[in-house]
Amino acid sequence: MTQKIITQKRKFQLYVVGTAKSGTHSLAGIFSDHYRSGHEVRWAEMIRMTLDMKNGMIGRDSLAKWIRKKDREDMYEVDSSQLNYWFLDILSSEFPGAKFILTIRDCYLWLESFVNHSLERPCDDLWKALRDLRFKKDQFKYAEQEDVLRRHGLYTLDGYFSYWAEHNERVIRSVPSERLLIVRTDEISQSFEKMAGFLGISSDTLDHRKAFLFKAKQKFNILEKIDRQFLAEKAKAHCEKLMNKFFPEQQRF
Repeated sequence: MTQKIITQKRKFQLYVVGTAKSGTHSLAGIFSDHYRSGHEVRWAEMIRMTLDMKNGMIGRDSLAKWIRKKDREDMYEVDSSQLNYWFLDILSSEFPGAKFILTIRDCYLWLESFVNHSLERPCDDLWKALRDLRFKKDQFKYAEQEDVLRRHGLYTLDGYFSYWAEHNERVIRSVPSERLLIVRTDEISQSFEKMAGFLGISSDTLDHRKAFLFKAKQKFNILEKIDRQFLAEKAKAHCEKLMNKFFPEQQRF
């Protein structure tokens, strides 16, 4: 079946490129009333492409061709997804007029949210393979202090915190500063004017009611079962630079 190509002109082109559980779902919702907005569009295809790329089964040219085709067919004004991270260089170079928003969350609150999400919603094989890649399943070993993570089928603190740091650092490093807006997750509801100005639109077209979508329904309190000093040391090893820059009020190191 041939995919219908949308010919309506976009008012802007935005990629939201935050980590999982940093507000990408909320950003898609905020724009959805007045703009073509999608969250984790074609996620299965994107994960397969990511895994093939990391395994050396597909090259950059083929990925760029697929990204261009996807863009022509979908024509989203707002494409919001944690998965955009893996195609960051292609998105930036192929669409020089596109802008990017990085949603960034306190690393401790991010980890707590991701752990709750993982335990609340079992994932399929594709998401499991991506998590194994992101959180470096084969690289890091569990310390005695984090055995609770192993018993619950979760990853190591090194795996989680290194992903958080690498994702955010790479976005900041790779996207030209004039095309990138960084928004703290806890400040999304206060950032409507800033986001609207960045895109050249009216803030009245953004829906304040959707600033906090897809919250976890359950809290499992897993991190409370890990020694606080050990947790802080692992966070400091990977996240100190970004935390000091974007969350200076958090005195946890």
